[in-house]
Amino acid sequence: MLERLNIGDNPKIRQEWVELLLLTGLTTDPPYTSVFGIYENEVLVATGARDDNRLKCVAIHPEYQKGTLFNELLSGLITEAHEQGIERLFLYTKPGSVEAFSHLGFRVLATTPDGVAFMERGTPNLFDYLDQLQESNRAYEAQHGKVGGPVESIVMNANPFTLGHRALIENALSRAKRLHLFILTEDASLIPTEVRERLVREGTADLSGIIYHRTDSYIISRASFPSYFLKKEKEGTKTQATLDAILYRDAIAPALGITNRTVGDEPFDLVTSIYNESLKDQFSGSITLNLMPRVSTPEGTVISASRVRAALMDGDMKTFRLLVPDSTYRFFSSSEGKKLIRSWRA
Repeated sequence: MLERLNIGDNPKIRQEWVELLLLTGLTTDPPYTSVFGIYENEVLVATGARDDNRLKCVAIHPEYQKGTLFNELLSGLITEAHEQGIERLFLYTKPGSVEAFSHLGFRVLATTPDGVAFMERGTPNLFDYLDQLQESNRAYEAQHGKVGGPVESIVMNANPFTLGHRALIENALSRAKRLHLFILTEDASLIPTEVRERLVREGTADLSGIIYHRTDSYIISRASFPSYFLKKEKEGTKTQATLDAILYRDAIAPALGITNRTVGDEPFDLVTSIYNESLKDQFSGSITLNLMPRVSTPEGTVISASRVRAALMDGDMKTFRLLVPDSTYRFFSSSEGKKLIRSWRA
């Protein structure tokens, strides 16, 4: 019978759980919304965990892998997620397990050259997201007309929107009359999604040719690329970045006719550096990747979102003012913006 495992407060249960993961070649992968297990004769023989809409740490004891435990475990995890209102689930798996997950309704979205697969189950799914992107594109073209030539794209978190982000957008628009600008959807940043999106739109309102999109769970999300947030080890980050790049190359870019993608150079952040390198590897021969050097103020200060957040936390509005567009400055000078800053310090 499937039961919830208290791995946080019960050392004995946690040790059993870790040993089962190691026995099947897996390691712990926090955070977890819930962890479940199945016991046979007081021995933990199956386990699986969920982090919001992502299943992880699915392991079956080698001596029990030919039975029905896998279906029992996954059915329980799916049911528990459904009871929490989660209709769409994602997971990663090795080549040997793809078929087993497929029998339970999971579909492969992308696979790395060494066989690691990113899969999803439920709705709305990738096809729904691609339809949404195409509808936004059609609506924009109906109002502004179609254009020829290269089609640019940028993916940004904009936490918050800075002069560096603005420069990146201007750089992309210097090569194309159409830019698909993807703003990360998940509320995994200090600044809520709605505010980040608003500041991007306000900070680019004078520019033409931009179509704004949300990323859903298919571009640098905790589902498609958890290492972006978790800062995991280099090899795990490389795998996640490769999957993210392949999904973008094979599904998202073709849906919108994207030919180019522009990214900012990030020499001091290992995760972003690995991500950019993965884009370069996977886009070769299909999408042109443009790498723009970091932007500095006239005084020589490198502009970065982390530097901007630090200035806000320190109350250094003079430095902050030098790094952001007028629209971002106005927001954080308003009562709404000041309230948000206070919440960070609490």
